[in-house]
Parts: sequence; C-alpha cells; structure tokens
Amino acid sequence: MSCENMLELMKKALLIPATENYADDEISLHIASCRQLLVTAGVPREIAESDSNPLVKALITIYVKTNYGWKSSGEVKELPKSFDVLLRQLCLHRPEVGGGSSS
Repeated sequence: MSCENMLELMKKALLIPATENYADDEISLHIASCRQLLVTAGVPREIAESDSNPLVKALITIYVKTNYGWKSSGEVKELPKSFDVLLRQLCLHRPEVGGGSSS
C-alpha cells in the first residue's frame, strides 16, 4: 500500500499543490477513515487498502472531498449518493467468487 501516492492523488483532487503539506495529516486521516469504513461495510481489507482499484480510488476521493472543506460548495451535494452507489458496487464485486448474482 502506498499511502503517499494516495495522499498525492487526494491533494490533486482537492487542488492543493503537491509541495504544500499543511493539510497532509487531515487528508491522511480521511483516507484511513474511508479505508476503515470500506472494511466495516464488508469490503475485504486487501481491496480496501489497494491503491490500484479504481473503485477504491473513487470512493476515497468522494469521501475526502465530502469531508475536507467542500461543504459550502454546491458541487458536493451529490457526492454522498455517489459514494453509496460505488460502495454497493464494490461490496457486491467478489473476484474470488466466480459468477455469483445477488437479488
């Protein structure tokens, strides 16, 4: 797991220059909190801690943007709904179980 890589991605998503480190601790806390939320929701830990899974990247980005200073912006209005949809998709996707379906 490359926490610094995810930190860099989140800083870019928040439009914070990579050279600035004033928010690194808070952003890192949000990243770790999101990963724990994913595990608690039923996502296998190895997937939740992956930096290469596009759904994990998207979920962490939404979580960080929602919880880090974007509350007054109208553009975060739909983020929690998007988070829920992607989380359900990630929880339903079980690569180790082939061909299952849910109802």
